Amino acid sequence: MKTIITILVGAGLFLAGSSASNFARAAEATSEPPAIHRIYIAHFSHTDFGFTDLQSVCRELQRRYLDIALDAVLATMAGPAERKFYWTAESVVAVDDWWQAATPERREQFRRAVRSGQLEVAAMPFNQTPFLNAAQWRTMLHWLPEDLWQQFKPTVALQNDVNGFPRAGAMAVLDRGIRHLYMGINADSGGPPFARPSAFWWKMPDGRRLFVWLNLSYPDGYDFFESAHWRRGPVPAAADTRYRPPRAGDFFRTDEASLRAAHAQCLRRLDQLRRGGYAHDVLTISMTSHWRMDNDPPFLPLADFVAAWNQLGLKPELVFTTASKAIQAMEQAVGDKAPEYEGEFTDWWANGTASGPREVAASRLAKRLLAAAQSPLWGPPDAAVTRRLDALYKDLCLFDEHTWGSSMSVAQPWTLDTQAQFNEKAAFAFKPMAHAEWLLSQRVRTRLLSEGAGLLVANPSAAPFSGWVRLIATCLRGDFNSVERPDGSRVALRFENGVQPWGRPSRPGDLTREDVSATFSDNAPRQVAKFWIEKLDGNSIVKLRLSPESAEDRPPQIANPTTALDPSGWPASAQWPGMSRPLFLPGLGDFVAVKVKAFAPRWKLHDMAGSAKTQRDQLRQEAIEETRAAADGSATVSETPHTLLYEQPLRHPRLTWATRKVELWKREARARLTLRLCRRSSCDPEILFAEFPLPCEGTLPTLTCGGMPFTPYRDQIPGSCRDYFAIDGWAHYATPNGHWLWVSRDAPLMTLGAPQVWQRLTTAPADTHRVLAMLFNNFWYTNFAADEHGVMEFQFDLVWREKLADAREAAALAETLTAGPVVLLNDSTKDHPIVLERLFRP
Repeated sequence: MKTIITILVGAGLFLAGSSASNFARAAEATSEPPAIHRIYIAHFSHTDFGFTDLQSVCRELQRRYLDIALDAVLATMAGPAERKFYWTAESVVAVDDWWQAATPERREQFRRAVRSGQLEVAAMPFNQTPFLNAAQWRTMLHWLPEDLWQQFKPTVALQNDVNGFPRAGAMAVLDRGIRHLYMGINADSGGPPFARPSAFWWKMPDGRRLFVWLNLSYPDGYDFFESAHWRRGPVPAAADTRYRPPRAGDFFRTDEASLRAAHAQCLRRLDQLRRGGYAHDVLTISMTSHWRMDNDPPFLPLADFVAAWNQLGLKPELVFTTASKAIQAMEQAVGDKAPEYEGEFTDWWANGTASGPREVAASRLAKRLLAAAQSPLWGPPDAAVTRRLDALYKDLCLFDEHTWGSSMSVAQPWTLDTQAQFNEKAAFAFKPMAHAEWLLSQRVRTRLLSEGAGLLVANPSAAPFSGWVRLIATCLRGDFNSVERPDGSRVALRFENGVQPWGRPSRPGDLTREDVSATFSDNAPRQVAKFWIEKLDGNSIVKLRLSPESAEDRPPQIANPTTALDPSGWPASAQWPGMSRPLFLPGLGDFVAVKVKAFAPRWKLHDMAGSAKTQRDQLRQEAIEETRAAADGSATVSETPHTLLYEQPLRHPRLTWATRKVELWKREARARLTLRLCRRSSCDPEILFAEFPLPCEGTLPTLTCGGMPFTPYRDQIPGSCRDYFAIDGWAHYATPNGHWLWVSRDAPLMTLGAPQVWQRLTTAPADTHRVLAMLFNNFWYTNFAADEHGVMEFQFDLVWREKLADAREAAALAETLTAGPVVLLNDSTKDHPIVLERLFRP
């Protein structure tokens, strides 16, 4: 994504980060930085899946661009060295798409081009958001078949546009033998952590290091030689015949007058870099074409321009090369002077993902289902299962790709193009969700149908499960009232109201306030059956039997948690025996909305993002308003021998309705909060939060991203985003009073202390014991969804343990809390072997 706003900002040429850089240190060491005598130029197409065109069209374009680049390489391979064309394939997805469509002869030409060094394949499939889990990172770095990877031998990873890079990704890159990361961060609505261009060594927890080149923004090489932009639109569709890609003579002209004008422009740029403190005698820049800047074809006249420049004897020398050769040259030139940093490289752009909370929830459900499908309970995955897993993880990776949607998605949210692009993006969440569910069911049936008649309950996660097992009541072919355990004891089968498909409502009480369509009763009796399971071991199965006999569950032999209620009857705290502090503090599940009071409010946000601290604080004070939901009635409470359930309606001007429920486990210090809300339609920018105050004052939590733990504010790259964090889904507070684990099933973005709207924090805020889950955020002015409205559900778990050893144990517990059991109901009849083989075997 490259917007006109970014271009205008980038015209300042020297882009300062939010923390001290190696520029300043270098400037102190010498009063006169050396003249730059060589500039390396890398050329590639910045890959957006979306933004300029429909995602599937973008993939076709990128495949065709590889054909153009390949032909240009082949045409210049035997020619003069100074006129050779070079191309870096930024996206492995494009290479894979191209390879699948290519003939054997064409594939051999590609191999020749790679061996020549003029065409290279970078390591990453695409530029990504920080929401990939550990399994996805394995998929990302094994996108190509291994034999192709070994033939192409990538040596550099590219991450363009995005404002960060997960440390899990850096570790995955290093695991593949790649030690160079080339980043062209887009400074819009965020920015690089340091002044740039610059380099640093990124040290991993295991001691390995990645050499990172913080390039100027990926298309900015153009501005080193041209003072005016050729691009119009600024983002015309590839199919728009009123626009065209640039041709020879449009810019980078090779006549002497044009070359000398380009030289003068280059010297102005270099002078600005030197005055800004750039202290090296070589430089690397990159450029895309100037049709749209994103998803653009190779600009073939670039090789002739470089050759003509050098032939005229202009200085500095230009070297047209690949990204890997360029970054190798920079390491050789500046590696011994580059500073070293450690920590998570958090991303300013992560907040855009919260514009689609339903799609995010679907993607996270798909990831949980795929994890369950790989439980050792079902046996080792065969080749067919492995292929399905790989395909579904690839779709989920594409959902976590950075682009999301149309360049006009916020300005014109209801156009066909915006809707088409969001539809294709959303499919990368919903399709794997459904297929992962089907794959899991196949593995369950294949493994468990042979166990005979019974109600089989499996825990496919690592930690023990305690909680309700729910069944849609229509699956019960009989009048059952209890479930019999293997030892002959029984547990009660309880029934709840719920949706009755095709059930005509006969009275207002058949409909809840959530049932806006009033079509099927959603408050019909005995629609959901549930029973309690206590401590079902991880990766284990229990075989139960439905019984018509009645049963009474025995309550625990310990006292209920001590619960304090606020004036509306909502729990303000709950404390179990053995705890010296409560599980939570007053304000659990409070709903907070942040809005912008301004004309053209997203422009006010853009001003805020780009302002210095004093002005930013003033703008925030003028424009940012927080409003809290109020209780819309007293909380109700219901009790079983196992839990206490509190339920309360909320009211807020931005919501049609909202309901929060908190269920307190009796036998363990645990609470589950479920927040359901119906957001009113509005394109105005807002952020919606749910609050979780914990008794962990003065303690910073451990978070993880891609399976890699980090401590916010302490264990981060200086200058990276500290206003909010993309996480795998949990926060662990280790205190002298025990361990608190907060788990978010659906919302993978959070902040601490308070809503942090363009605070650009550099240190931890006050009240880091207050967790705020970011439920929704449509602050962005492009790419992301403008107005996702309607019903949304968010589930959170809170657990206290006296001991919780480390991040691995916390992650295992968090997985179990969100995963839930798998249930197979089987009778005494048997499926035909053909059905078993052709339907239920993956």
